[in-house]
Amino acid sequence: MFVTAALVGLGIWVGSSYIRGTSGVAPSDSELTASQHTSHLVRSLRISAASTTTPPNIDSIPEAAADVESLECGTRFSTALDDAVVHMAGIDYLSTVAGARSLDVEPWRVLQTQAHTGATALQQVFPQECMPQVPVSYSLEANLRFADAISIRQMLLYSEELVEEWSQLYLLAETTEERAIALAGLWQVVSWEVSASPGRSPFSLGW
Repeated sequence: MFVTAALVGLGIWVGSSYIRGTSGVAPSDSELTASQHTSHLVRSLRISAASTTTPPNIDSIPEAAADVESLECGTRFSTALDDAVVHMAGIDYLSTVAGARSLDVEPWRVLQTQAHTGATALQQVFPQECMPQVPVSYSLEANLRFADAISIRQMLLYSEELVEEWSQLYLLAETTEERAIALAGLWQVVSWEVSASPGRSPFSLGW
C-alpha cells in the first residue's frame, strides 16, 4: 500500500512538472532536452496509469478536441495528427475483429469505444480539405489473421510506436489546444499499454 501511494505521488508530482496549462515545457525551465522532457513525461504517465490515477489537467481525447478551432492544413502537427488518427481508427477496427473472436467481449468493447470516439473527435478538428482518410479495413498480420482469439497484449505489441508518435505530437504542438490534444492521446495510449499487462512494473513497460 505504501509503495502504491509513493508511486501515485511520484507520478502526479513528476507529471505536474511537465504538464502546464498554458505554456507547456519551456527550454528555459530546465537543462533537459526536448526528448528527455517527453521521456520523463511518459514515465510519469506510466506510473499514474499503473496505479489507475489520472493526473490533473489531462482530458479525454473528445474533451480535448471539443471547441478546438480547425487545424491549419499542412503543418507538421496536423500532418502528424493525421497519421495518429489513422492508427487510432486501426485500433477501433482491430478491436472489433478481436472482440468477435473472444468469449470475453467487454474489454474489447471498452477499447473499441475509446478508439472510435477518439478517432472521430480528432477528425472533427481537421478542415474538410485535409480530413484524414481512414481505411475501411486494415490488413492483419498472419499471426492475428489466423488466430482463434486475439489478446489485448497482442494488439498493443507496437504500443511503443504509438507512445513515440504521441510524444512527437506533444513536441510539435504550438498552441495550448494542440498540446492538450497530444497529452490526451498520449495518456490514452499509455492507459491501453498498462491495461494490456496489468500488474507489470511501470518502469518496465515498453515492448
